Amino acid sequence: MIDEILQIKKRCNFSDEIGKEHGLTPNEVECISAIASHTTISSKHLSSIMNLSPSRGSRIVNKLIDRNFVSASPDIHDRRYLSLSLTNKGEGCYVDIQREKQLCAQRLLASLDADQIHAVENGLKILLQVM
Repeated sequence: MIDEILQIKKRCNFSDEIGKEHGLTPNEVECISAIASHTTISSKHLSSIMNLSPSRGSRIVNKLIDRNFVSASPDIHDRRYLSLSLTNKGEGCYVDIQREKQLCAQRLLASLDADQIHAVENGLKILLQVM
């Protein structure tokens, strides 16, 4: 099953496409997606959900801040933390990420009928629940 998941990942490598378009690494693309899925998020929480060490997460975030994809401001509840959010440039990149994800899903599912697509979606949900 892991081999099949890896094959799907190879066929749907939108991070590389977006990375080339915006000059980002796959981790930076993932970081933008993770930030976009939260109203605001701390660097520590971001590192946790990306399965990165805090120092590695901070380096990625700092690069994205330097390149104006992400903004950081002191957290209103705890000034020791920075709240991260996407800039207009980051939002534009996120729109491109979503577009590429949709195109990849369309390519992967193009030869399946509605029942098969439903079965794949349910199977993936079950797999995520047990992981």
